[in-house]
Amino acid sequence: MNLIKKFAGLGMAMAMLLGATGCNIVTPATVGSIGGVEIPAGIYLLSQYNAYSTTTGVAQLATGETASDVKAVLKAECTGTIGDEEVTTTGKDYVAKLTLRSLQYYAAVEKTFADLGGTLDDTATAEAASNADSLWESNSDVYQANGIGKSTVENYELNAEKAKACLDLIYGENGSEPVTDEEYLDYIANDCYYIESIQFPVMDYTTYTMATDDQNAAISDLADQCVAELNAATPETSVQEGYLNLYGTAANYLPQVFSQLGTTLDTSQLGYYVGSRLYTMDDLSSFQSGEDNSMVDALNAVEPGTWTKLNNGTAYLVVRAIDPMESYTLDELKTNFDLLSSMKNDELQDRFYELGASMEQALDQSAMNTYKASKIKRDV
Repeated sequence: MNLIKKFAGLGMAMAMLLGATGCNIVTPATVGSIGGVEIPAGIYLLSQYNAYSTTTGVAQLATGETASDVKAVLKAECTGTIGDEEVTTTGKDYVAKLTLRSLQYYAAVEKTFADLGGTLDDTATAEAASNADSLWESNSDVYQANGIGKSTVENYELNAEKAKACLDLIYGENGSEPVTDEEYLDYIANDCYYIESIQFPVMDYTTYTMATDDQNAAISDLADQCVAELNAATPETSVQEGYLNLYGTAANYLPQVFSQLGTTLDTSQLGYYVGSRLYTMDDLSSFQSGEDNSMVDALNAVEPGTWTKLNNGTAYLVVRAIDPMESYTLDELKTNFDLLSSMKNDELQDRFYELGASMEQALDQSAMNTYKASKIKRDV
C-alpha cells in the first residue's frame, strides 16, 4: 500500500511540475536539415505518406492484405526502382529510402532557387495555391489524420513552382546555362516529330463497345481511302493550311466512321479527332501500331510528308510527319510547345536529386522517430 501511494504521489508531483512550468509533451516542428535547408515536420510527414503510397504498389502482400494494412506493407518484401537503382528490401526501408530522396529533392530545390536569387511571380504563387486547394479538397481527411496541415500542402506546391522557375533560371535565355538556338534546332530535328493526324475510332466511346469484325474492316477501308486522298492532294504551303485541309477531310470521313459504329458524330467534337502538334520521343512512346511497332517506326518507314495508317487497338490513325521549320519560327516553336521543359526537365530533376544527396545530411533521427511510418493512417 505504501508503494502504491508512493507512485501515486510521484505521478501527482510530475503533473504539478508540468502544470507549474507550462510544459507539455510536444512533437518537434522540424526533423533537422539538409544542406542548411530546414525540413519542416509537415514536409517530412507528407513525403513519408507519399512514399508509403508508392511502396504499396511494389509490396508483395499476402492474400487478404491490402494497402491499408500498414504493418503488413512495412514488413513486406518490396522490389522496385529508386532513382537508377534496383532495390529489394522491406517496406519499412523502402519507405525510408523514398522519403529521404524526396526530402533531398525538396532541399535541393530550395537551395538552388535561393542561390539563383529566384522569386515567384503572382502567376506561380496563384498556381501553387490552386493546386494546394485541389489536393486539400480531395485529401484533407487523410492528410489531417496523418498530421499534415494545409500550410504544408501549400509549402509543397510552392516548392514545385520553385523547381519550375529554376528551369528558366538555369536554362532559359537569361539563365546561368542558357540553351542555344543550335541546341534547340538539333533537338527539333533529331528528338521530335511534328505530326498531323486523324483518329478513326473502332470503339463506341459512349458505350465502350468495340467494333465488330465487319465494322472494323469497313472503318479500316475508310482510313485507307483517307490516306490515298490526302497523299494525292496538292501539297500545302504551310502547317496552318495543312491543318485546315486536314480538318475538312476529317469532316468528310468521320461521320461515315461513326455511322459504321451505329452512332452519330457531334460535329462540335470533331476537333478531338484531329491533331497537329510537335511530339517528343517520350510523347510518341504511348502510341503503338499493333502490338510491337511504334509510331516512330511507322513514320520512319515512309517519306516525310507521306500519309500512312496505324492501328493502336482502339483506333486507326491516319498520320504523317512534316518539317515544322517550314511554317514556324524557332521562337514560335519554343513558346507553343514549351521546348525548354521538354529538353531539360529530366536533366534538371536529376541535378536536384544529385545535389540533394551530396549536401550535408543533418537530419534528426530522434525527431523522425516521432513520426515513424508505422503511425501512418490510410482508412479515415
